[in-house]
Amino acid sequence: MAIMTHPARSAMARGLVRLLGGDVKVVTDPEPGGVPNPLRTSVEAWAAFGEGATHHLVLQDDVVPSDELLSVARDAAARFPRSAVAFYTNWDGPDGAAVRVGALAGAGWVSAIDDIYTPTLALMLPVDHAARFPEEARPLVARRREDDAVMLDYLERHRVPVLLSVPNLIEHQGTESIAGNFGERWRSACVYRSADRPRTEVLGALTAVPHYRDGAAYVLLYEGESAGRRVWRRAPWRQAADAFGVDVGRVDSGWDEWSGSDPAARAVGELIGRSETRELWAMACLLGIASERVRPGERAADVRLRSTALNTLGVGGLIPVVTWRELNRARPLMHRLAMAGAEHGAASAFGGAACRR
Repeated sequence: MAIMTHPARSAMARGLVRLLGGDVKVVTDPEPGGVPNPLRTSVEAWAAFGEGATHHLVLQDDVVPSDELLSVARDAAARFPRSAVAFYTNWDGPDGAAVRVGALAGAGWVSAIDDIYTPTLALMLPVDHAARFPEEARPLVARRREDDAVMLDYLERHRVPVLLSVPNLIEHQGTESIAGNFGERWRSACVYRSADRPRTEVLGALTAVPHYRDGAAYVLLYEGESAGRRVWRRAPWRQAADAFGVDVGRVDSGWDEWSGSDPAARAVGELIGRSETRELWAMACLLGIASERVRPGERAADVRLRSTALNTLGVGGLIPVVTWRELNRARPLMHRLAMAGAEHGAASAFGGAACRR
């Protein structure tokens, strides 16, 4: 296990070592005065695996691990020996959207769907790939800096499946970016629980995943592979209704009924915008529908994970378009709306296109 860091954040790395205990290597940027480049440090961190190890876990320094991280990582290495395993997903990204479906469906693991990057805040690889990745990625450092995008390229090239833990076992501290990503949106975990373990059920590859971003509801639709890469299309939810298999009228009527009876609807709309509020309702409905269709057997969702997943839905998808002040005020109301919308969607999860492939 290794922690990748920069001298400017060495105190954070030391604090993380204390939290983790055990045999942890701290790998520092080999050119700390150079142009910020996460890939430069990443290749060194992946090469720092222990002798005799079967798997290697690399964490970034600005994370908070759950109490169960190391125990779950050991179990995952034994159960999924040839997979990459990510223990963190952003609350606004495609992989986070897939984890939300898993949380509502009662699954413990979900196949990654992101076709832009692999989450690398807390990623575990089989040791042969931990050794091979630096060999293939080190020559790219001079012209690339995104370790997560280069990791996706590597894993797809070598056909290494990626599993995401439900819940996330890492939270992001949200500190200032050393890599220069100052303009990016706030990053936090989709479904972080400090003392919970993933269930055993694995949710296989999805083909239709609801995704709330920039205050709008979308559906990510899997379109197959091209040149060895997964191809996804993001469509506004109304345009994707047929492909997703959802009755637009039932979603709209559910909104009319709820908004007409619950004063939270008006309060949320005044804080985050009426369009954004209605789109949030639609997204919650779609999540309820999707989770019912892919639910593993008769397994019910963990009510705490379900609530956590829906509590991050609105704030994660609205950060670029709504101020923190309004989001903090609206968060309890958005949570209430999302819970009601997901219940409505689950109750109307009828027929239509399957969400698996």
